[in-house]
Amino acid sequence: MNEVILTSGNLQKLEKHRRFGILEVWFWEDRQLKIYYLQNETYQEVSRSQLLPGLDLDLLLRCVQMPSRLEAMKAFMDALRQE
Repeated sequence: MNEVILTSGNLQKLEKHRRFGILEVWFWEDRQLKIYYLQNETYQEVSRSQLLPGLDLDLLLRCVQMPSRLEAMKAFMDALRQE
C-alpha cells in the first residue's frame, strides 16, 4: 500500500502499521521528524522519504515550526515556485 502515515508515537506503533502494509511512517516527536520505510517486513529508519523523494525535508521542517500557519503555507509555496 503506497501510503504515508504521519503520527506521534513510538516504535511499538510500527507493528500496527506493518500489519496494514503501510510502506512509510513519519514520526514527529520533540520537534524532530523520523521516517521509517518498510523493507522485507521490517521498518528501517531512512533519511529521506522513499515515496516522496523530491520533498525538501529541510523546508518542510522550517515551515512546520513557524508560529503562523499562514506564514508557513506562504513560505512553503514561495519556495516551491522558486524551484
